[in-house]
Amino acid sequence: MGWKNVKEHYRIGHIVQVAKEGVCIGSGYIHDLIVIGMDGNLKKRYENAGNDDLMRCQREMDADPEMLRHLMETPDTFSRSVTVYTYDGGNIIEKQCEEPGYPNVTHDGCLMYQNMYSTNKDKVATWAKSHTIRAITNISETVHDLEEKLSEKRALIAEYEASLKKLKADYPTETAV
Repeated sequence: MGWKNVKEHYRIGHIVQVAKEGVCIGSGYIHDLIVIGMDGNLKKRYENAGNDDLMRCQREMDADPEMLRHLMETPDTFSRSVTVYTYDGGNIIEKQCEEPGYPNVTHDGCLMYQNMYSTNKDKVATWAKSHTIRAITNISETVHDLEEKLSEKRALIAEYEASLKKLKADYPTETAV
């Protein structure tokens, strides 16, 4: 994929990670200050000009777009492969990284948030269960609230239907506009 190649070649000190948008260069607050498409083209440019390092990286990418494409196409190589775990729904997923912990990334470019990645599989399973329980509780509360609102709206419809029925009975020759 090349995210690590890009980080090393351009000496990027910011977080480099793979997200749905592409390879993102950013910070813990804004993950996509610069976005490189999987085809090696800049999809989002850093326009702020407030960070000299990001401006330098972008200038270097602009100066040799072929190099950027080449780096993205070249498979990354890693000096170490430490097993870490994360979860997705009911699945505990095993991944590899060079160095566990935030703000490091897995070999496939996923940023390892402290509450999502661990070398301890049991800890991740506990997080997954807790997250799922909280999600069920929150969604159940939302469904309950929506059902109450739906019930209120159905009562209003019934009220208006009764009013319309009475009006039609009392004024059969008048038509609604």
